[in-house]
Amino acid sequence: MLGMDDHRLTRSETDKRIAGVCGGLGEYFGIDPILIRVAFVLLALMGPGLIAYIVLWIVMPKGQPGVGPAAHPRARVSPALHIAEERFARGEISAEELAQIRTDLTRSA
Repeated sequence: MLGMDDHRLTRSETDKRIAGVCGGLGEYFGIDPILIRVAFVLLALMGPGLIAYIVLWIVMPKGQPGVGPAAHPRARVSPALHIAEERFARGEISAEELAQIRTDLTRSA
C-alpha cells in the first residue's frame, strides 16, 4: 500500500467526467481540475489536446475508488482558496490579489 509520501499520478475515480484524467492531474498537482479541463479544451481547439488526453488516458493507471483529493496534503485546498481561484479564472481578481489570498491563507493555517 502506498504511503502519503508515495503519491502517484493516477486517473481519478471520484472526480471524473470522461476518464478521470483531468481529475487525476488536479489531485496530483493540487489544482482545480476545471482549470485543467479548460486547458485541454483550448489545446483540443488548437490541435494536440485531444491526442494528449487520449495518450494520458492510456498511460495513467486507474486510481483507487473512494480516494479523493484529500489523500495528499498538497491537494487540500481550502474553500476560500477554491473560490479565489474560480474568481481569478473568471477575471474578477488579479494575479496579485490571488497571490495575496494564498499568502494570507497559508499564514493562518
